[in-house]
Amino acid sequence: MDNHIQVSRDSDVPIFRQIVTQLSFLIESGDLRGGHVLPSARLLADNLNLNRNTVARAYSELGELGLVESRGRGGTVVVGPRGARAGSPAHDRAQAILDEAARACVALGLSASEVQSLMTALAMRAERDLLTISFVECNADRAKYFADELAGHIGLAVKPLVLGEFEPAEEEADLVLTTFFHLAEVRGLWRGQGTDVVGIVVAPHVRTLVEIASVPAGRAVGIWYSTEDQAVSIRDSLTQSGLDNVRVLQGTGEEDIDGLDLVVIPSEVPELKSRLDGRVRVIEFGNVLDAASIRMVNEVVGDLRAAKVQRPGA
Repeated sequence: MDNHIQVSRDSDVPIFRQIVTQLSFLIESGDLRGGHVLPSARLLADNLNLNRNTVARAYSELGELGLVESRGRGGTVVVGPRGARAGSPAHDRAQAILDEAARACVALGLSASEVQSLMTALAMRAERDLLTISFVECNADRAKYFADELAGHIGLAVKPLVLGEFEPAEEEADLVLTTFFHLAEVRGLWRGQGTDVVGIVVAPHVRTLVEIASVPAGRAVGIWYSTEDQAVSIRDSLTQSGLDNVRVLQGTGEEDIDGLDLVVIPSEVPELKSRLDGRVRVIEFGNVLDAASIRMVNEVVGDLRAAKVQRPGA
């Protein structure tokens, strides 16, 4: 089965998403039938020269889609096409269109694997083009960092935007994502344009909190970010968590770091660490996307995609 799967490291589509798309196609088309046991995540990963976790993540998503199920030592087993879709007029029509296109491509001299790869790439491009999604933050590093993270989770391109550096009227978007810290401001920018604006939770990694909480009494934690607004936001969130020895740094001179046990810098700008190395302990503020927020964004994307497909003229 692994010979049917091809991945491209040059594509902007995450590799796990490429595997999900291709296996979904094989299952929906009947090439992989119910009861078929997929190769173990380790075996498929070894054949594709990938990290096993990448394949495991793809299998997990296929399970959430109801296409496969894990049966312990029995392996990951194909359940079959999703019932409602497999017998729907749209599914039957799509299969007829693809059958005709596939036969035409083979007649042109393309191999079955070349046709599959081409169809998969075109389908993923069509899916990406269906929705336009942006992520808004207050600086370029964070905007790109979280846009890339979100793209990996939802399997669609996410455009990073920086507050104050774009005109909302010129940014066509079906969905705009931002953190709750900026939600009110971003909603105001897109007010009246009919664009969905959704806030997501960005939380500090538990490792970050453990290190900050270990600072001894009488010592302090410094917060040094690209903008003072960000630093103040981080300080306030830590203060609300019960930490009262946190202060915002205005610079990195000796007078700024005097009395500090630790300085926290943004994980998306690790080069800041070099300015403080050897003078004070430095950790990166490891931000993580909240799991519930990711699920919610996937649901919103699914609803928007379905609505856009059904909309006349879309």
